Amino acid sequence: MSNSVLDQLRAVSADLANLKIKNITLSKNGVASFDLICDRAICDEDKIAIEKIIQRNLPPYFSRLNLSFAKIVADGELVAREIVAYLQNSHMSVSHSVSLGDVSFAQENGVYVYTLALDSDIYGYFSDNDVCADVSRRLEECFCGKFQGKIVDTGKTKFDSSILKDKVNSADYETIKCRHFDVSDVVKLWGEDISGRAIYIADSELVSGNVTFAGKIVSINQKQTKTGKNFYLLEIDDTTGVIAGRVFMTKEKEKKMEKINVGSQVIVRGDLSSFNGAPSFKIDSLSYCEFPSDFKIKERESKSVPSEYSLVFPEELVEVTQSFLFSTEKEVEPCMIGKTFVVLDIETTGVHYTEGDKITEIGAVKIIDGKIVDKFQTLVNPEIKISQEITDLTGIDDEMVKDAPTFEKVVPDLFKYVDGAYIVAHNIEFDYKFIKYQAKDTGYIFKNKGIDTLAFARDAVKGLKNYKLNTVCGHFGIEFLHHRALSDAHATAKMFLELVSIKKSFPNS
Repeated sequence: MSNSVLDQLRAVSADLANLKIKNITLSKNGVASFDLICDRAICDEDKIAIEKIIQRNLPPYFSRLNLSFAKIVADGELVAREIVAYLQNSHMSVSHSVSLGDVSFAQENGVYVYTLALDSDIYGYFSDNDVCADVSRRLEECFCGKFQGKIVDTGKTKFDSSILKDKVNSADYETIKCRHFDVSDVVKLWGEDISGRAIYIADSELVSGNVTFAGKIVSINQKQTKTGKNFYLLEIDDTTGVIAGRVFMTKEKEKKMEKINVGSQVIVRGDLSSFNGAPSFKIDSLSYCEFPSDFKIKERESKSVPSEYSLVFPEELVEVTQSFLFSTEKEVEPCMIGKTFVVLDIETTGVHYTEGDKITEIGAVKIIDGKIVDKFQTLVNPEIKISQEITDLTGIDDEMVKDAPTFEKVVPDLFKYVDGAYIVAHNIEFDYKFIKYQAKDTGYIFKNKGIDTLAFARDAVKGLKNYKLNTVCGHFGIEFLHHRALSDAHATAKMFLELVSIKKSFPNS
């Protein structure tokens, strides 16, 4: 309804000075339903006058009118709940830092005043983006009266490390599975008999002790220990990797070493350990063998999906839209029905994950049937120092993550959260590969199909100066706190839905 109609309604009586139209629902059968709220009880005479004014301003098609009236007086608890719910919906990147206990409420000179106690890492965002103005507008839609917001800086965020002590994920006890293959025609050269079943050399970091490998010898080098004792170093390649094994000489071995050449196919058994962070393999038994001619590398089997979350729990995210007279909710594209997407973003100590950079924050939101339904967010302790350059970019420093869980603790819950979903990210080559690389030593293998909104945006939206996240989001009017994982993920999710709306499909669909 227009402001002039609302002004007409409020002019009916002094008791209706703060009357609000909370919601309007229009039906195809000609029924119009209005939910009205006021901070005072509305008498029957005023209700009749209201009905006449609304009916007079409705198009003739709406021949039936349903009115509901509710008296709603703002109190501290209701206001606090509405503020927290609104932030979760419209300012998701900072909502995790504002709880009911952070909101205080008072009435001053006829104005409702709420105060938000904020940590330093989000105080600047509230101030720079005038978030209180957004919150006040929302409160004035929900309650009767004028609202004014204040913010107070309380200090740095403190991660609640107590949650680490409460539960242990059962997946922590699941063994990472090694891959095996069989060779044929095993003929012993020295040592004990070997059955013919070998472990992938690529999985050597998962095992220790008495281990069997097989493959082709690619190099043979004679070496000496510091004490002058001769030994041979054999490099064996099974196409999944190469491992070097030491053979210490005995009279029996000295005679038989001459029978081994580069290119010989062998199966070996010995003691595998670690020395200065590198594998150390001592060969005790060696046999000739026939390597399978049709050998195909099997993908490593992942640990199973945990049965429950144990550390990071998804939180419901309700996208609330009001159905007003001249606005309708955007329809879900048919291609999204029956599909689940997890849109994720990470913050890191740098871009070189193969050179030791680590994840510092994970943010993700889930889309089911074309609707954003919940979120997944946590800081991550990278166990290395965060540079000042990265802190300036993301706002995340060593103090913020010192009590946060490590990636190894977080990954089971992340693996559960993305189970059965397409993974979506802006420049997915970075985010998804970073997660896969850091997860590989934990036993969790991410095999979800991926969608890159960077490539998708280039295809769907022509003529932008560039296709960075903030540029594409700006094109669609999506506001967010850049370089914080949850905010970036939420913005990317909204952008993804806009791109699907343009193309009427998603990539690979």
